[in-house]
Amino acid sequence: MKVEDIDRLSGHAAYHVIAEAHSTGMVDAFYRVRDRNESWVETQSPRTVRYLRDIREGKYRIQEEVLFNQEEHRYRRHAYRIDKNTYENKEGAIPPHVMDALGSLYYVRTLPLEVGKSYTVDVHSGDQVYPLIVNVKKHQVIKVKAGKFDCLLVEPQLRAPGIFISKGKKLEVWLTADERHLPILMRSEVFIGHVSAELVKIHTVPPAETAQLLHATSAVR
Repeated sequence: MKVEDIDRLSGHAAYHVIAEAHSTGMVDAFYRVRDRNESWVETQSPRTVRYLRDIREGKYRIQEEVLFNQEEHRYRRHAYRIDKNTYENKEGAIPPHVMDALGSLYYVRTLPLEVGKSYTVDVHSGDQVYPLIVNVKKHQVIKVKAGKFDCLLVEPQLRAPGIFISKGKKLEVWLTADERHLPILMRSEVFIGHVSAELVKIHTVPPAETAQLLHATSAVR
């Protein structure tokens, strides 16, 4: 998972967020996974302007693009099921400040999370919008390859397919308990059991460089 850059889309500066998943070892031999999700979230407002996904899980393969016109509250979706060689184009209405599943994770990180509380975000998936409810369960110390961290365990309640997870399956995310809320560990249910992703290393851009990048992006016309 990474914030690749700050791009300008439809006149708005947006963080380009990328999340990828790759199967390894024995699993890769019988259930190959190559997932890539990309989200563009406005820097000045928590709302998505573009979403891409390229999913390959076993025989299932889909490529999808969704464009969000936040001013007119409309979306346009283009999907290609590669395994079935079928196309789908849809458009419709969206509520203000709607997000995609990946972008919503980064938005939740900006909230003042507290144990025992729940937070709601409007999330677009497929051709539907539903309230994503995020429950903050408890404090927990988590040890991963990147080190040991004091974390908050949060559980998003998904009503549609999300990031590396199917509809109705359980997803657990451990975020650091400090103001950064860095994702340390993610664990989700899949049809063959569970899959997890843990933090191996962190690379951050110094605040001065981030400010320069934002300024340069805003200057582009």
